[in-house]
Amino acid sequence: MMAAEQDESKLSLLSLEEDLTCSICLSTFDCPVTIPCGHNFCHDCLLSSWKDSYSCPQCRTLFESKPELKKNTVLSTVADTFRSRSTKEEIEPEEDVVRCDTCMVAEAAQTCLTCMASFCEEHLRPHRENPNFRLHQLSQPIGDLSEHICSEHHKLMELFCTKHGRLICSFCLQQVHKGCSFISPEEQRNLKQTEFREKLGLLDSRIDRTYTVVLQMNDMQGKLTDAAENRKAALAAAYQQMREMLDHDEQLAQHEVDCELEASHTKLRDLMNRFTDNNEKMQKAKEEISDLLSRSQTPAFLQASFELPKVVKFEPHTPRVSVDSKRVMAAQTFTSAMQESLVQILSQPFEARRPLQKLELDTSTSDKKQAPSSGPVWPENVASWIQSFSAPLKPAEGKPQTRSKSPGHPLVAPVYQPAPFPVNVPLQPTWTTSQPFQQDQQFSRPLCFPGKKTSELHTK
Repeated sequence: MMAAEQDESKLSLLSLEEDLTCSICLSTFDCPVTIPCGHNFCHDCLLSSWKDSYSCPQCRTLFESKPELKKNTVLSTVADTFRSRSTKEEIEPEEDVVRCDTCMVAEAAQTCLTCMASFCEEHLRPHRENPNFRLHQLSQPIGDLSEHICSEHHKLMELFCTKHGRLICSFCLQQVHKGCSFISPEEQRNLKQTEFREKLGLLDSRIDRTYTVVLQMNDMQGKLTDAAENRKAALAAAYQQMREMLDHDEQLAQHEVDCELEASHTKLRDLMNRFTDNNEKMQKAKEEISDLLSRSQTPAFLQASFELPKVVKFEPHTPRVSVDSKRVMAAQTFTSAMQESLVQILSQPFEARRPLQKLELDTSTSDKKQAPSSGPVWPENVASWIQSFSAPLKPAEGKPQTRSKSPGHPLVAPVYQPAPFPVNVPLQPTWTTSQPFQQDQQFSRPLCFPGKKTSELHTK
């Protein structure tokens, strides 16, 4: 029924096409106007034809003056509607519709492979009601029935050879495909439909699974980004804490050098003042002796005597003053050893670096000589502790270091295993520690020199 209505609408549009066509441009009206004789033309087409005289291009009626042209709104609306429908039909591809072979109008409902014809619902009634057509093979509408005809025997291919995988007719089964197994095309169609539906189901499950995994990986990207940000923040906090501790320790070491410098300056100033006083006393004695010599012709000069000041017996010498005190050298030695260790550690990739040995707090109270724990207790064997993360700094085994045979103070032998000294660092607000530790209000740097044990430091 719908097909018939569509055909009728197409016929009505085709009948209107001639009435909606301009006789000048032979196209659908564009802004149609009506002249006094009753004919319609496109506005621009009519003006282009009126150059010398004013006459109707269709009936040749002459007009004394130029007629007033007004747009025919009704005709313009109909022309626009016709134009839009025609354009839509041109754009939309024509569907492959199988028509009934009897009426050639209605859409076919089924195709009879026995009759080799397609029928609509109305003309299919004899196949459904008449018992004579009960054995006819009906199928879905088929547009090209030649595909079901054997090209050799011109018979309907109503069998499917499973061995060769092709449609055959009854003559093919008796000749070329004799002895081959066969089934009906409908059975083969059902088998193929089942096979393809299984593959379709497998594809659907794989697509759903893949989509789920993609969503999970998308969520994982966000989680990885958050984890990376947290890891970077933790690393930044740890490195910042180490930088602050190193900066503070550097300030303490610089302060030690400043203290030694001030002490050396004070010592030199005291000696300079003392030498200046001695020089003044000797200058005064010199003036007195010169005065006596100026009176050498007097009798009193013969009995004169003069006692030199005691400072004359003092032999002046330049003092041996330097800023390299034991505390300063201990800081310098420890800093150099730590620098060499860090250079060696940081020059290796992360996966090749050996983990540093953690220091444990001393909780033993049996030894009364041990001072109260106010910070980390350093191991007694400093060499083994340094060796745990700085193996190349281990001194060579063999002969001990010999002293210099030159007179005076012996040369200082190179220190390969400096003994670290504890520093009580106050906790900063930006630091994060895994274990709380005690702290003093002020920094204290106990005396600690290379080679001394921690227990000896606590007893002082």
